[in-house]
Order: sequence, then structure tokens, then C-alpha cells
Amino acid sequence: MREIAAQTRTKDGLHVSILDGSWASAIAALQDTAIGDRMYPVSGDQIAEMLGPRGLTVGALAGDRLVGFFSLLFPGRRPDSMGLPFGLVDGELDAVVHWTAVIVDPAFRGQRLQRRMVAAVDWRLFPQSPHDYGFVTVRADNPPSLRSMLACGFAMVWAAPKFDGHLRHTLFRITPGDRAVPDGGEMVALMDLPRQMDLMARGWIGWPQGATPGHVRFVPPLPGSLVDHIRARKRSG
Repeated sequence: MREIAAQTRTKDGLHVSILDGSWASAIAALQDTAIGDRMYPVSGDQIAEMLGPRGLTVGALAGDRLVGFFSLLFPGRRPDSMGLPFGLVDGELDAVVHWTAVIVDPAFRGQRLQRRMVAAVDWRLFPQSPHDYGFVTVRADNPPSLRSMLACGFAMVWAAPKFDGHLRHTLFRITPGDRAVPDGGEMVALMDLPRQMDLMARGWIGWPQGATPGHVRFVPPLPGSLVDHIRARKRSG
């Protein structure tokens, strides 16, 4: 993963760079300043992991000031893998990646900085092949984060209480390995959680493509796709 270019420059002069362990205190400080009340904070140990060999953290820099970051973790076969509740086993678990933390300085919000940091990462360079099974959780009452994750190519696949007891969506990253995007389906309001829960219990997913503003397009996954593969397994939680 270290083959990725060390820095890329955005149109407004910000730099997007892979961060190493020397950025731990800056990440902690930005989180303390910018985390919202609907986000789950990462601990000091998790920050160290995000910056270590099991993680990848990309930062947005204004000069030498950290103004945003997002982090990936490669859990492997550990019991905290989000692939386990979807029935993934053995080598499949080695291909799981968690989207762990995304924070943007309030002064730089509204510039789609999160999406730009995501675009700075070339998934083909990850030796763990995490692009096969990418997971993230977002609180169901956090529409900005839900919209952002959908815009980054994630699909809603399940919702359940997690971490702090709040209901959280588990979203799965749709990739070219998922084949064609299915047509049709039902438009569901982004905050209509009861209807979303009903459709997800039937095996439908909320697709990131083709929805009208303020809605998510729910439709069954195509047979044989990666997302169909995980939704066909028996969930354990």
C-alpha cells in the first residue's frame, strides 16, 4: 500500500497524503475538535492501529495543518471483523476492510473533502485485496454521513444497535466485482428506517446509484454478485 503516491494536491491547494505514526496526536486533536455527537470516537489504541501495518490513514493537509482524515483497517480473521456476522470465513475474512473513521475540520466542510480523500486511494494497490469486502457503519439518524457513504459507493445492507447502543446501518462497498447495477426497485426516503428495515430483512439493499434526491433505491442484488454473496449468508447479529 505504501506504493501509493505520498501526496496529491487538490484544486484548492490542500494536500492529500498517507499519514504515519507521527500524526497520532494531530489525529486525536482533530477528532476532539471536530467529532459530532452522532459519531463514535476512536481510542488512542485504535489510532495507533490505524497508522500501523494493519491500517491505512489518509489525511488532508492545509500546509502542515491536518484538516481531515479517513482511515481503513484490515481486521483479518480477528473476532471484530464485520465480515463475520455476514458469514464470511477463512480467506474471505482476509479480504475484509473496515472504514473506521472519517473526520473533517468544520471550517473545511461542504467541500466534499471526504469524497476527495477517498478518491486519493487506489484500491488496486492494497496487498490485502480489501476491495472485495468493504464495510462501514453509520448511525441511522446521521443523514449527512449516510449521504456521504452512499456517494462513496456504499450500499445499505443491514441495521442493528452497535457500539454505543444506537441503531447503526452497516453498509457494503459496491465495486466492479458486483457486476451490473440492477434496475427498478423502490425509492425509500433516507430517514424512513422502518421501511428500510423491512426491505433489508427481505434481502434487498439500498443502492448508491439511481436514487432521487433524499431517497435510497432499494432493490434485490443481482444473483452471483459480491453483495448477493454476503446477503445470502445467515446473519449472526
